[in-house]
Amino acid sequence: MRLSALLLAPIALLSLAACGEGGAIDENVKATVRQSIVASCAATAEGQVPEGVNVDLNKVCDCAADKLMAGKSVQDLVSNPPTSVEDLAPIKECLKEIGPVTVAPPPEG
Repeated sequence: MRLSALLLAPIALLSLAACGEGGAIDENVKATVRQSIVASCAATAEGQVPEGVNVDLNKVCDCAADKLMAGKSVQDLVSNPPTSVEDLAPIKECLKEIGPVTVAPPPEG
């Protein structure tokens, strides 16, 4: 029962957000969407970074989430969530902005 209530909470927030633009509810929905984008980005990228390559995935994914959400209303984000194809361009931009990716020296031995 408690799990059902937790699963329905985001749906209730999204439904309330559709009632109007702005306010605390919209900010909460945007924060939830941003957290989801960052978590998804980090989880996906973690398996894609070759061993020995050093990159701050949290910084890159935070940057990418900001770019993906820039200028979009809650209704835009809910009705047209970012897709994996859209995710690639901001991630590439963020990697360039954050600086060069470094490669760790090979282990001795």
